[in-house]
Amino acid sequence: MSLQNQYRPLNPRLGTHYAIFVSAFTSLLLVLALLEQLGAPKLWLSHAMILIPLVLYISIAALTRTLDLHEFFCASRRMPPVFGGLALAVTAIGGVGLFAFTGSLYLIGFDALALAIGLISGFALSAALFVPYLRKTGAYTLPGFFRLRFDSTLLGAVAGLLVLPPVAILLAAELRIGAFVTSLFASVSFDVAVFCGAGLIIATLVIGGLRSLGWTQSVQYTVVMSGLLVPLVVVSIQETNLPLPQLTYGWLLERLSINEVAVGTSATTPPPLLGGLPGELPEPSIKPFLQAFGALSRADFAFLAFCVLAGVAAMPSLLLRSGSAVTTEQSRRLMGWSTLFVGFFLVTAPAYAVFAKYSVLEQIVGLSPSELPGWIGSLKNAGLADFTDRNGNGVISASELLISRDGVALSLPIVAGLPFILVVFAATAGIAATLAAGAAHAFAAGSAISDDIYHGFIHRAATHGKRLIVARLAMVILSIGAAWYVTVHDFDVLRAAIAAFSLAGATFLPPLVLSVWWKRATKWGVLAAMVAGATVSGTHMALQLTGAGTLFPSLSGELAGILGVPAGFVLGVGVSLLTPQPTPQMKALVDDMRDPSGEALLDKAIRLAPFRKRPSLPEATQIPQGNAEDTRDATV
Repeated sequence: MSLQNQYRPLNPRLGTHYAIFVSAFTSLLLVLALLEQLGAPKLWLSHAMILIPLVLYISIAALTRTLDLHEFFCASRRMPPVFGGLALAVTAIGGVGLFAFTGSLYLIGFDALALAIGLISGFALSAALFVPYLRKTGAYTLPGFFRLRFDSTLLGAVAGLLVLPPVAILLAAELRIGAFVTSLFASVSFDVAVFCGAGLIIATLVIGGLRSLGWTQSVQYTVVMSGLLVPLVVVSIQETNLPLPQLTYGWLLERLSINEVAVGTSATTPPPLLGGLPGELPEPSIKPFLQAFGALSRADFAFLAFCVLAGVAAMPSLLLRSGSAVTTEQSRRLMGWSTLFVGFFLVTAPAYAVFAKYSVLEQIVGLSPSELPGWIGSLKNAGLADFTDRNGNGVISASELLISRDGVALSLPIVAGLPFILVVFAATAGIAATLAAGAAHAFAAGSAISDDIYHGFIHRAATHGKRLIVARLAMVILSIGAAWYVTVHDFDVLRAAIAAFSLAGATFLPPLVLSVWWKRATKWGVLAAMVAGATVSGTHMALQLTGAGTLFPSLSGELAGILGVPAGFVLGVGVSLLTPQPTPQMKALVDDMRDPSGEALLDKAIRLAPFRKRPSLPEATQIPQGNAEDTRDATV
């Protein structure tokens, strides 16, 4: 009997339970909208709209709690593809994607599509090249895959250490953007909001690990897309009489271009070193929306897309989701659903940006500063925009229309004059996105520390209970540490996310390709590829950050993956060729890994542990026959 069959079957009423949670959230929105019309205080409405969904998330985590190691690290491999796809999609989008990407589309238009191209291409690459084979090994983590693939605890431990920098950066970025949004609508300071976000992440993870995280994220994706779609659909009906903004915003582009000319927007030349990438502070949109390569040069556009692609394809917090699928075939379906859900967001965000920019310009073109609509004061008071006639000529020009990149997603319902509850709904969507993505990154780091560093290298005989304690403790420490860093350091979340993807791609993309697709790869070659990619990209970033220069002129530090990925491939291939060939048993393991049928290699090792004096990977030959007793507590 396989390890997976030792767990109870999936709840057949899962869809019903999911519909109940979605219905509860919908009812909350309708009730609060009705209370707003009856004159309820906005402060009460905003607090209810933010706090009640948080209680909902924690209740889902509590209902899916577990003390079982297999369920904690991989949800006992019972996550249906659709729900796993929802969870993976919201991890990839996150608060940075929802706010920073949408705002970048508003400010630099076409050039921001480099981020979208990299994101969706990374999903496609990961689904085709890596995910099915990671699922077949059954590893709980990406470093665990390398440990099982080469039977090397040293390789797993080094990979576990290298996982920490990129996921920690992403966790800090999510906490920062989430605290920014929360502090606008709740009666808490930015610092308090940061630690509250970290506390919610900890509560979700320590209760049930990936099991509670996965089911919570599936609901959070619905909240994220609903918060983005509801205001957008309402505005689309107002402007086009059709509730299909993704298909109808095209005809607004001509009118938008006319308004851009009216406020003095003209073609621009891109600055070097990603200088045209929008920052956090309010800034003008000085290039036409449809102008290509006006904010980013052609080289920066291509490099940015590649770095995001490499990072998404090799990001540990995304790849570990493959282990929750029921079978290898189901992992492919999971990736298909997640790609669909991410793609839906990527076609919605440009529509959101176009409608927001069109609504802003349509209401201010031809007006003097004294005639500007009242919503401008609301945006200015919130720190989201600043429309001021600085040169005193009686006209608001393009250079004087300052808007916050991270505030665009919140600005559309305000500009369109929609009910206040829809503005808070958009904020609630952003908070859900930050919690979902932040928890996934914290889980990836904690799992690597527990499974690959502590159990895989330091204490091979550790019991399941100790491994769970270490994992939970690591997640708590990392979350609190990231929260502390956010409160004492100022950084741009979009650039931080790009740097994290670049670093992850440089560190893990070459080893993944070599491990899955080249039997001649050795553990020393893969180790050299990891270290080389991380060292080259990390050095380039550090040199530019400290002002000491760069390894390559005219290349932004965030794009260091352009240097790290080739370095990883060269060192990986070279060292593999210089070291002894893998054993026949190791090559047979690769063949087994590429076979989509059969039991996961890790699960097989756990099930067969009582037959071995020293637990190890099952070889392609010499597999004992017969069924084993329940061996979930066996040490592997």
